Amino acid sequence: MIEERMEEQASLYVLGVLTPEETRAFEVDMSRDSALQQLVATLRVSRDALAGSLPQVTPRPALKQKILAQITAQEKVVPMPSEVERSDGWAIWLPWALVACLAIVCAISLSQQKTLSQKNGEQAKQLADLNQMADSLRNETQDLKQAVAKLRETNRLANLRIAMLNSMLTNAPNAVAVSFWDESKQEGVFLAQNLRTLPPDRDYQLWVLDNGTKPVSAGIFHVNADGTARANFKTVQPVQVAGKFAVTEEPKGGLPTPTLKNLVLIGG
Repeated sequence: MIEERMEEQASLYVLGVLTPEETRAFEVDMSRDSALQQLVATLRVSRDALAGSLPQVTPRPALKQKILAQITAQEKVVPMPSEVERSDGWAIWLPWALVACLAIVCAISLSQQKTLSQKNGEQAKQLADLNQMADSLRNETQDLKQAVAKLRETNRLANLRIAMLNSMLTNAPNAVAVSFWDESKQEGVFLAQNLRTLPPDRDYQLWVLDNGTKPVSAGIFHVNADGTARANFKTVQPVQVAGKFAVTEEPKGGLPTPTLKNLVLIGG
């Protein structure tokens, strides 16, 4: 069995953050330990998953019509209070419920059809994943309309980076999450479903992959008993380009670098 200290060293070695002296010492240990060599090979696969692209899935043809039918089922949009027009309205609507996932995708589908046709692969994958949530949102059409109205009134939609995160766990394949990132404010909101609760000595940690490769911690979050989670987050340092988002399982309180073998969710 590999010691916990050596597992941590292996993760830091694969990420390339060991000092030259630590790297040489670790490579000497690895040359003598076949189990450690196998662990490094496994961690490199997880590292490549952080930098690589998720597989694309073509959605069913009826999916778009199903989502559009839900958003147009009612004609009246309830007007939002005038406070949301203030420049500080972000603090009012940022903590959305999970239903906002479908609302934003529908708004994009209606107002940017030409752009979607050019990026069909990426958006189709997002729609296919969101379809898993659709059954639980059937009675929330009015709330979705209100959320869209807030976005339009405050003109925040153009500034949002929206990313779907998919499960990397064979024992929890239905885990899914969505991240909303405001680059100008360097803050966002994270929503998840079907995550398992962790023991008291473990935490989920959210990461923003700057330029798609450099992981920057966005803090820890906790999962409710029903497997859902919602968290407002800020990164520990400025992010130039939020290329991807990822979640790992870490010791309580989190770590400065992600434990690749404990990768739970990733997407962008």
